[in-house]
Amino acid sequence: MNFDWKKLSINDLEKNFNPREAVPNFSDYIEEYKILAKKYREELPCMIDISYGKTPLQKLDIFGKSKLKNANVHIFIHGGYWRALDKSDHSQLAKPFVKNDILYFSINHDLCPRVTLTEIVKQVTSAIVWIYNNCSNYGGNRNKITISGHSAGAHLCAMLLENRWEKFNIPKNIIKGAALLSGIYEPELVLNLSVNKEINLSKQEAINNSPKYPKETIPKILTCVGKQEPEGWIEQTKLYTKNVINKCDYLDFEILEDENHFSMMISFANPENKFVKKIINMAKII
Repeated sequence: MNFDWKKLSINDLEKNFNPREAVPNFSDYIEEYKILAKKYREELPCMIDISYGKTPLQKLDIFGKSKLKNANVHIFIHGGYWRALDKSDHSQLAKPFVKNDILYFSINHDLCPRVTLTEIVKQVTSAIVWIYNNCSNYGGNRNKITISGHSAGAHLCAMLLENRWEKFNIPKNIIKGAALLSGIYEPELVLNLSVNKEINLSKQEAINNSPKYPKETIPKILTCVGKQEPEGWIEQTKLYTKNVINKCDYLDFEILEDENHFSMMISFANPENKFVKKIINMAKII
């Protein structure tokens, strides 16, 4: 079945593409994973708020055992429709990586509407460059980098896969794998949502930041979306997955049976979660 969001009514657009409308008790999930995040920031070995840029939000957190050497590196970008939430709300996701001796970075960026989506893409790009140039100081191997992102963070990961990294004097194949979790890949549809009053996305910004497919072949790409999410949101992941199928050596797409948009940020703190194991395997087998 073809799903054309351009033919939807305003109400149906909200139901399909505004996750907070689709999950009535979304705030309960967010509160729960913020509590988990605080717990794991206290329990896991970490360094908080390392600057990678000039603005107050251009900071990252680093999670990893103190004696790591030449470890694989994984980078996570949080969601929030580019205008909300924080890396500190997602520290729980570091647990499975720390357990598996992977050096884990969680990055922040400035938020809309204070900055444009184009600026956010530039900032997360600069974060990747910073991590490439500095991860060895924390026991990481800059030639073994994978990335993941949730929701708007998955969109940012998709944009990163289209970068010409040679422009930044780093290898064009810097990213060895990507896990895109319940992403939004057609920013233009946001122009029709009530949430755009907070984002202030313009049509040109949306068009300029619509990911298509990676510039270089990526060894491994994982995509997932919750079965309890609306049809339109599920279709976003299906659409992107079809677009990248010929630009990676290995592709894994999964609809997660018991998950909605917010519940996976709790489930993915569990190292035994089946999809988390797939991400860990992606991050380890390089």
